Amino acid sequence: MKRNLVISVLVLALVAFFSVNTASTEEPDLSGVAYIQGHGGHIAVVDLKTGASARYVHEKPSDALTLSKDGNTIYIFSLDGNSRELDIKTGSMTEWKKLGKKHCGSNIAPDGTIWVSDMKDGKVYVYDPKTKKLVDSFPVSKSICGISFSPDGKSAYISDMPGGFVNVVDVKTKKVVGKFEGAGDFIHRHRVTPDGKELWQSDGRELKGGKPFGVGYAEEGGAPGMVRIMDTKTGKLKDSLYIGGNPHDVEFSPDGKYAIVASRQLPEPDDSALLVVDTATKRVLKSYSACKSCHGALAVEIPDEKDNGKPFLCAVQINWNQSEIPASAEDTAGLVEKAK
Repeated sequence: MKRNLVISVLVLALVAFFSVNTASTEEPDLSGVAYIQGHGGHIAVVDLKTGASARYVHEKPSDALTLSKDGNTIYIFSLDGNSRELDIKTGSMTEWKKLGKKHCGSNIAPDGTIWVSDMKDGKVYVYDPKTKKLVDSFPVSKSICGISFSPDGKSAYISDMPGGFVNVVDVKTKKVVGKFEGAGDFIHRHRVTPDGKELWQSDGRELKGGKPFGVGYAEEGGAPGMVRIMDTKTGKLKDSLYIGGNPHDVEFSPDGKYAIVASRQLPEPDDSALLVVDTATKRVLKSYSACKSCHGALAVEIPDEKDNGKPFLCAVQINWNQSEIPASAEDTAGLVEKAK
């Protein structure tokens, strides 16, 4: 009787093991629309359900973008320090306005303003979407990029790219009150998990001679990119995920089950991709081509003098409530037909 009981328990354990592992590697059926900023002067748009793509051309090489909470507006912040708004329903855009110097990351603050990081002077520029003007700025550290806020709105997390650490800023006083050390080698944008317990920091690891080298892609012999998982309570590194390429941003599904990692040089050196990671198993389950699916079809070649001929993907924002690509976006399938 005891032997049969042991066998029964082992069988049940094996069934449970294989069930969990099979479920964890299944390709997720996601629905939503991703907006991906790039250096090509346009925003790539990807339907997560079908993989179809489109774009909005806004004219300036940019790293940062933020989607409004109602999903109707994209706030664009360029590498030459300007800002612009895109109305998703109509496709119309405001004129470019000077904000900072060289913008890298952005996020909506608890008071409704948008904090925009600057990698040139290490300041945060505060943009008011109501007045469409700069209302404040304050210094943080040397060269900053990613910005996220704690669920209670009291703390902001702002990454220092060459320093490889994350500043903890008191939102009320706008003062640095702490640091998360060991967040990576050459870090970019990040996101706090929906429960607020972890910060997933993209680490492009663009290294040359073992030191940070901000070219935006890996030189020969460079290290594969990672996502560093920081504990927001202790500020300590919890885990590191090898993603490959050069990860530049992270987004989460509303339930926190999946992380969407935006990485350059994947799945090929002349492409950029969105990779879907199971946050429980830390496995990559799916990927979407963000650049070559359009560039290749249009036979677009990036000149060597522009980003060394590489398609540079940067920030990503996802509207999980959107079921299809907006009609106002330029359909890349239609562009292909015109090019034939």
